[in-house]
Amino acid sequence: MPYALYFSKVAAPLKIGRDALDQLVAVHFSTEADALHAAALVLRGGQFVWLIEGPGVRLTAPEIEEKCEPILKTFRR
Repeated sequence: MPYALYFSKVAAPLKIGRDALDQLVAVHFSTEADALHAAALVLRGGQFVWLIEGPGVRLTAPEIEEKCEPILKTFRR
């Protein structure tokens, strides 16, 4: 499963190094869309997304939040 979602109960630092990521458990997905859907659930649950990494993809917390906004709007209805 090539896409990894990293999240935590605390906000991501401004600079995310490999050492910080190694302290988290990555949740793996087959597609970027699945990882983004999971990230929306994490955000909805009150936790913080840190990073999504995959083939040619490295989305930071602000980028993930922006991409998840349409999914989160669906939950708010």
